[in-house]
Amino acid sequence: MSPRVTPLCCGSIAMDAAVDLVGESGRIEAPSTVYLIEATETILVDTSFGDPDRVTGRHPGFECHRSDDRRLRRVLDAEGYAPADVDTVVFSHLDWDHCHNLDPFGESTEFVVQREELSYATDPYPPHAVRYEASSTGPTRPWTTRDLTAIDGEVELCPGVVAFPTPGHTVGHQSIAVETDAGTTVVAADAVPTFGNVDREAGVPQHLGGAVDQVAWWESATAVLDRGDEILPGHDWAILDAEPVGLVE
Repeated sequence: MSPRVTPLCCGSIAMDAAVDLVGESGRIEAPSTVYLIEATETILVDTSFGDPDRVTGRHPGFECHRSDDRRLRRVLDAEGYAPADVDTVVFSHLDWDHCHNLDPFGESTEFVVQREELSYATDPYPPHAVRYEASSTGPTRPWTTRDLTAIDGEVELCPGVVAFPTPGHTVGHQSIAVETDAGTTVVAADAVPTFGNVDREAGVPQHLGGAVDQVAWWESATAVLDRGDEILPGHDWAILDAEPVGLVE
């Protein structure tokens, strides 16, 4: 069986449009997306944000919502999996909205992150402390309670599934290339936050996403477009069997 990828909605976040599309004004409601990869191993990319009330209070400017049927355990169950069935969790990066909800996973589940991302998230510059929920800003970060496998550069996770660096949005962001029957699907995550960030027909970036390094982000978005026959962005409703719940009117 060739690998396949299913994007799943784990709630939504109301935020300034400029978070995903630099220079845009107004508020948007963006989905929180995780990606189930079924291959010779069962892989989950990202694990969404934590308790909506807690993270909303901790991150000014963001309002999080999650119904019971959008809890991580429930969305996996709808696909026929329990968290303990997941062999590997891959963190695209360690921003607060991508790396919570780790308690349900089994002891045998491996957690994978780029070494550069782990190193930076452990001790970020003060302007980035809140996005990484650094220890100086509040409770213990969930990923510090797990043993993480740090990888360097491009790594095959299992046959047909490859993690590769796409820095820019964060220092050590990574995306995942999956060889499916239809070609290469790239789980871009926040290397391409929305389809509005790229011109898919021309195969080039067209609108900056939020990034700690805009030049690196542009190069990474270009690499994603070059590599993928299909692109799965980090926060775009178009790839999901879900709709906004009305956080923004």
